[in-house]
Amino acid sequence: MSDVYWVLLAMHVALAVVLFFLVNWIGKHAIDFGYVSTSLFEEPNESVALNFFIRALTPAVFIILVSSAAVALDRSDLRLGIIMVVPYYYVLRATVIFLFNRHRLISWSRYIGHALFGIAIAALAYKYLIVPNRSLIPDLETAGNELWLALLAFLYAVANKVPLSGGPGARRRNAFVNIHYTTARRLFGEIIDAKVTDDLLKLVAYSVLVYEDYCRPPAIRTLERLAWWKKSRTTGIMQVSASDALTDRESVKRGLDILLASWGKYSGEERWLRVRSTISDYNKDEDYIGRVQEVMEILAERADPSFKPAYSSIWTE
Repeated sequence: MSDVYWVLLAMHVALAVVLFFLVNWIGKHAIDFGYVSTSLFEEPNESVALNFFIRALTPAVFIILVSSAAVALDRSDLRLGIIMVVPYYYVLRATVIFLFNRHRLISWSRYIGHALFGIAIAALAYKYLIVPNRSLIPDLETAGNELWLALLAFLYAVANKVPLSGGPGARRRNAFVNIHYTTARRLFGEIIDAKVTDDLLKLVAYSVLVYEDYCRPPAIRTLERLAWWKKSRTTGIMQVSASDALTDRESVKRGLDILLASWGKYSGEERWLRVRSTISDYNKDEDYIGRVQEVMEILAERADPSFKPAYSSIWTE
C-alpha cells in the first residue's frame, strides 16, 4: 500500500477521534435538554429528536464541514474518502464504551440503529455533496429549500415533545450495580466478611467498591499500575493511595481498614451522619458521597434485600 493510503488512514482516524470528543462535548452541554449519556446516575427526560440528531446526524455534518474547510484551503483532494471517518467514529465509541465498562448501561439496539442511520446519512452527504464539491450555500432562488427546512424544523419540534420512559435506563442501571456487586461479593466477600461485622458498614463498603469499580474500570486500573514513575498513586479496585501498585485484593484490604477506622471514630454519631462522615473520610467530594449513597439504596432496595434492614435503620433511628 502506498504512503498516501497510510496518511489518509491516519488522518481519518484522527478526525474520528476529534469527532468523538466533539460529540462528547456537545452531549455534556445538552444533558439538561434531554441528551442521554452513558453515566450510571444521570436520568434526564430523554428527548427523542435531540438524541437522534446528536448521535446520527452530527457525523455527517462534521465531514461536510471538514470537507468544506479542505476546499477553502485549496486542498479539495483531502475530502476524498472522508466518509470513512464516520464508521471509524462509531467503532471508536463502541470500543471506549467497552474499555470503560459501560456496555451494560447502553441500549445496543438503539446504538446500532443510530450508527447505521448515521453512516447512511453520511454516505448520502458524501455522494451528493462532498464528492461533487457542490456549494453548500442555500439557493435563494428556490423556495423549496426553505420549505424543506421549515418542515424539518417542525418535525424536530414535534419529536422533541415525545418522551421516552426512563424505565429501560433505570433497569440497565440497576442491572449494572447488581452485576458488579455480585462480582465483588464473589471475589472479595470473604475478605469483607472477615473484617466487617456491621451490616451497615458492609453496605457502605460494597457501595464504595462498586462505585470505584464504575469510575475506574479494569482497563484504566491496569494503566494506573503501569505508572511506575509516580511516587504515590491510587490503584486497585478501591483506589487506595500507596507508594506501590496495589492489586485489587490488596486495595480492598486497605480500603476496608480506612472505612473501619472512620466507622469507629464516628461511633457516637447518628447513623445517617456516621455513614456520611465515613464516606467523606474516604473521599470528601460531595458528588462522590451522594453517588455512593445512591449505590447503597440500589443495593439494599433491589440487588440484595438482606441489606434492607441495615439501610432502613439509617432513617428510622
